[in-house]
Amino acid sequence: MDEKPYSIADRWNEPWDKSEFKRWALRLRRSLLPREVDLGLVFISSDWIDFAEDIVDVLRSSLGIPTLAGCVSNGVISNQLEFERTGGIAVGLFCLPGSRLVDLGFSAKMAQEGIKRQEAGFWRRRFDPGSEGINGWIVFAEPLHVSVEELIVSWERDFPKAPIYGGLAHFDSEAKTSAVIWNDSVIADGGVAVGIGGGVKLAGLTAQGCTPIGDAWTITKASGNVLERIGNRPAVKILEETFHGISEEMRRRSRGHVFVGLAVDEYLEEFKRGDFLVRNLLAADASKGSLAVGAFPRVGQSLQFQIRDGKGASEELRELVASFHKELDGKRIYGACLSNCSGRGAGLFGEEHHDASSIYPILNPQAQVGFFGNGEFGPVGGRSFVHGYTSSVAVFVES
Repeated sequence: MDEKPYSIADRWNEPWDKSEFKRWALRLRRSLLPREVDLGLVFISSDWIDFAEDIVDVLRSSLGIPTLAGCVSNGVISNQLEFERTGGIAVGLFCLPGSRLVDLGFSAKMAQEGIKRQEAGFWRRRFDPGSEGINGWIVFAEPLHVSVEELIVSWERDFPKAPIYGGLAHFDSEAKTSAVIWNDSVIADGGVAVGIGGGVKLAGLTAQGCTPIGDAWTITKASGNVLERIGNRPAVKILEETFHGISEEMRRRSRGHVFVGLAVDEYLEEFKRGDFLVRNLLAADASKGSLAVGAFPRVGQSLQFQIRDGKGASEELRELVASFHKELDGKRIYGACLSNCSGRGAGLFGEEHHDASSIYPILNPQAQVGFFGNGEFGPVGGRSFVHGYTSSVAVFVES
């Protein structure tokens, strides 16, 4: 007889009725018995935001979930299924034997204070002494009030060896609203962080959806976010030669979606997919031969241009999943959280459920729960970053 799973996930998408939702949630909880629940993750599509407080009340009061986190989403994920258009409420319940969890809800004001400090210790003091031994974080933040890239930098300053997964909540551009969930609270201007330690660790993968093109080059002159010279030649010239040097098929696939990949680890002998932090090309100045990019490149850093399309993104995810499966071989898995960009899904791949169904086979029978949002957190080359057009999965694994 198969061992009882350590996690379960499902989706609710019925006309709102708190009593009916409670009955559904209790059935979900009972199906995990006799396992205890250590962590609950909940993702609520934006048209359900008015019921967020009632949803939290049911999950905390009726199910007794000790640590609850999540956010408003642009679509929800349950196991191998993605619900981009129909949305709903996705709930994942996780039993994490021997784990130690710490959690913190923070306001945008607190986040900004932590960013401004510029020295280690601000976030650690919010947990002390409980943050010792935490090996990874799941973080959700709303993007309207929090400077998320600076937040990740400040968080890594305090916890340099603990990867950060999760992502940015969806926001309603017309209503200017967004929210994250932390235990009993629905936070409109801030975020939530859950740290994992003890007998459970976080492992994962970060699929940025890009394919390298041309050769890897060395940046020889840069100022701020402007690439001036690559390989001692004007940056624009290198881009033009790279683009014209690829096949006609690759040019068609790119549809003008060319990006810059910046190497995170300079000590690699050979670069491949996943070794670069992918960032946007913002503008080209033909008169100066320079390129403006969505990052701050360094002189001496390796660079390789990239293209993003559905075929390349699918190939990359397949490669990363196969490699990750080998890494997990023999380890007990307790479940996963998938953070997906709203720019992926059927719009990128031409089919539904692409990312969730690609990842889920290495987790089954454990649960996968997740959401479509406005940015993803995940490590590249040993450091955590904010990404776009990315699929980031955090897996709870026996340490």
